[in-house]
Amino acid sequence: MLAWGTAHAFELRAWPLLEIHRTETESSGRIFGPILEWHRSESESSFALRPLFETSRSSAESSSRGSLLYPVASWQSSKDELSVRFLGLGSYLWRAAPLPDQPYTHQFRLFPILFYHSGPDTGSSVSVVPLYADLEHFFGYERVRMFLFPLYLKVEQPLYERTWLPFPFFSRVGGRTGEGFRLWPIYGHTVLGADYESRYVAWPFYIRGVEHPGREDETVTRISWPLFSSLDGPLVHSRSYGFLLILPLYTHTIDLKSDTEIEGFPWPAWTRQTDRKTGRRMSLRLMPFYQDRVTPTMESVFYLWPIYRRHTGLGPLAGYERRDVLFFFYRDQIEGEGDERLATNALVPLWISRTPGDSQTLTFLDGVLPKNEALQRLYAPLYRLYGTDGGRSDLLWGMWTWSDGKIRPPWYLSFDE
Repeated sequence: MLAWGTAHAFELRAWPLLEIHRTETESSGRIFGPILEWHRSESESSFALRPLFETSRSSAESSSRGSLLYPVASWQSSKDELSVRFLGLGSYLWRAAPLPDQPYTHQFRLFPILFYHSGPDTGSSVSVVPLYADLEHFFGYERVRMFLFPLYLKVEQPLYERTWLPFPFFSRVGGRTGEGFRLWPIYGHTVLGADYESRYVAWPFYIRGVEHPGREDETVTRISWPLFSSLDGPLVHSRSYGFLLILPLYTHTIDLKSDTEIEGFPWPAWTRQTDRKTGRRMSLRLMPFYQDRVTPTMESVFYLWPIYRRHTGLGPLAGYERRDVLFFFYRDQIEGEGDERLATNALVPLWISRTPGDSQTLTFLDGVLPKNEALQRLYAPLYRLYGTDGGRSDLLWGMWTWSDGKIRPPWYLSFDE
């Protein structure tokens, strides 16, 4: 069937071989349904060869992003920086100028084996774990060095450094404010300036640690495994008894900062938190049967975990609400208020809908991770039996579409005179 239209545009549909749509400000096209697709406007452009590859570019921001067989590889770029990630383990970063806390212009990581970085002031460095490593700003430390790990390991902070030879059996603490040594598990003594000191004998049968010793905010931890542990500070007092490996049977904590009391038996499966002033219950956990919890920003509850779970925002998060059934098979989520309100509803694998006016049948990983744009762009169109996008709807991978009160059949031609 061949139809003629009067819209101010050119549109050609010979589904599934070819679809082209063009206006004065933008153009788009598809070949073989969702397999090959492109779009171009004055401010942005995109291209996809599904399920292999997709990319888009913003001319207004001079940036681009894309993915290859996501999550095999993905990238983002701007005029000053390029970032590439692959398989969730590797990454490459280039930036035009180093940052104060990251003085590198090139960086490559294949976690946890290979680390390379270079910068105009730092030079180049290559680390191959566990053979050799010299890493800055790694795992919360200012510098980490190792050689034939666990034979030699050294971690450095601005005021102290700790060296193991070999790890974890023998270590020494030094630096401007650090002192001590450890012969694990027989004996250990560590001092980190005025911030922390600890001592153990026959670890873990006797352990004592003190944060901020001698100061008003001094906090003392004692462990006599498997019988007893305690935590005492200006804002918290806690006792635990009867350890089964690392978990205590019974715990009792008074949190003076929030003025609450927490009891657990057996912890952490069954716990109860109450307000010390009013006696009002703030949380109750009876795993796996039931849990409710109230904080200044969130109220949450679950029944027969993981069958049903609900989160409701309070205070600054009052516009947030989310319900889940069986982890991810059903999700109903609302974020924001007014014009910024976003709603997501998904029943995997049947459908997913998002505001404003975006829905699709079927849905798979994009329903489980509805905020993952790479999944939406690269894979979701391949199983889009029916969908809506703003004012446009389509059926059977775009074989039939309708918008502006007009149905477009598989074979269609419309052009501007």
